[in-house]
Amino acid sequence: MTKVFKISLLLMWGILLLPADLCGAASSDSAGVRFIPMKCERLPDMNMPRAGHQVFFAGGELVVVGGHTEGFVRTATAEYFKDGEWHTLKTHYPHDNGFSLKLADGDYIVGGGHGDDFGVGQSFGVERYNPSAHSFSSFPILDIKRANCSAALLPSGEILVSGNWYADDAIDYSDGAGPFKTVQPSSQNRNRPYIFSYGKSDAVVFGVWNSRGEMISPVIDRLYGEPYTDDLLLAWTPSIDWLQQARVDQMQVTDPDTGSVSYLFWGTDQEGRIAILRFCEGAFSRVRTDFEIPTEGPWGAIQWYSSVYTDSKRGTALVAGVDDEHRVYLLSMDYRPMFSDKAVAIKVFYCAPDRNYSHAANVILPDGRFVAAGGIFYGSDPMSNYNPSAAVFAFSPFEDVEAGSSRAWWPWALVLLAFLLSVSIFQGYRRRKKQSVREDDQAVQSRAAGEKERLLYQQLCQMMEKEELYKHQGLSLADVASRMRTNTKYISSCISTGAGCTFVEFVNGYRIRKAKELLLKEPLMRMNEISEAVGYANESSFYRNFKNAEGCTPQQWLAAQNRP
Repeated sequence: MTKVFKISLLLMWGILLLPADLCGAASSDSAGVRFIPMKCERLPDMNMPRAGHQVFFAGGELVVVGGHTEGFVRTATAEYFKDGEWHTLKTHYPHDNGFSLKLADGDYIVGGGHGDDFGVGQSFGVERYNPSAHSFSSFPILDIKRANCSAALLPSGEILVSGNWYADDAIDYSDGAGPFKTVQPSSQNRNRPYIFSYGKSDAVVFGVWNSRGEMISPVIDRLYGEPYTDDLLLAWTPSIDWLQQARVDQMQVTDPDTGSVSYLFWGTDQEGRIAILRFCEGAFSRVRTDFEIPTEGPWGAIQWYSSVYTDSKRGTALVAGVDDEHRVYLLSMDYRPMFSDKAVAIKVFYCAPDRNYSHAANVILPDGRFVAAGGIFYGSDPMSNYNPSAAVFAFSPFEDVEAGSSRAWWPWALVLLAFLLSVSIFQGYRRRKKQSVREDDQAVQSRAAGEKERLLYQQLCQMMEKEELYKHQGLSLADVASRMRTNTKYISSCISTGAGCTFVEFVNGYRIRKAKELLLKEPLMRMNEISEAVGYANESSFYRNFKNAEGCTPQQWLAAQNRP
């Protein structure tokens, strides 16, 4: 090595060893969204591993209630975090996949949940938690047994409950003193629905999964009024967190000038894009953001999974996500410009906690930290519910603005100078060597990527045929990606490579093949029945897609098959 190269190499290593925040560790993806490292701290583990539990901050303490523990066995216990350790309490009921709701006086009610171990059945029980006394007391029971349900507090003080699992649903209410009573049956059986109140006493209830976890086209129930649909929710399928009930008090924000209340949630369209959605004073809308919400980060695909959590003290909203390498991401949005119909700024915080981090129950602390407590481990392990986590993590999605504005520029100048000197001296040799290595690596990566796509496409076809997903009206690319535990870009790519078509054409292929099978086997079926049976929203859509695929109408095709 020449003397110049040795000096430049020492300079580069010296700069790489400088503190990350001196040189600025934030990066950005191709869309311009900033990715910023955040602090992650491991809090003391809970006394008991839990999943399907509730978590909230009450009386200045972090509290977890119910759920199931190892062996998928329900636990009628709670824990609160005080003086650096967890303290265990007895509860009346287990509340495995039940609901929790903050009351106006600061107490919480927790209710519903599975009636048996292994996520089976439903229950009536509701109880009240007093944080100052660390005690649970009786509360009026539900009108029907429920699990995977949601609750909301109306300004009038009434409590609404809706949602169920493998059972019929209805919209119930209680004044907080008497038992819950059914207001009206639900137009759709739903699990973990959204319940948003507005006005003095009205509310909407909607969801995208029925009581058996199957996708449905959302119909919106009103507490006072007829059910209806909304074009925005048909274009942007609302998200659902499979492991935690939607806590509307954590999704709520208030306009400081008008006092109007909004609820924030997110959804995906058929192209796999993500948007923040808003419900305010009876109307749904899409929140404009300064950049598109990323589904890819510097290290690969990101799967956003949690509900929207709002921090009114700081004017921010957070959504949690993970990638295949178990990094944790927090999408952070300053929602305040939304009240003036302006685009809101988004950025992404990230860190890499240890492998004890799981798909957990979440809450935002008053100091702004985002807590993840217990849960099941991220991935598709069928035994996850039998081996939940007791780990608790606190993430700090904060940016040191003062430090960022004074970051030194000279270390990067030295790195650039050293790099240019090194490259200029060894340019020819390095180019030939790198080219050879690059070609070898690309060949290996290409073969690995091709095999991965082939296996993914094979699994997709097996799932489509076995589970007949194409029969679900409004089936989107995001829905399929979620079921296969991957992202929309991989699904779209494997379909393009394996079938030579788009996702919509791929789904239509299954629907048309099934329609032709029904035309031959069930000649007495009406066209609208066939259309609905194979997943089309209406008969005209069925006719249009059939003619595009076969060049004729279903009747003409059937006549041609029967012609001698």
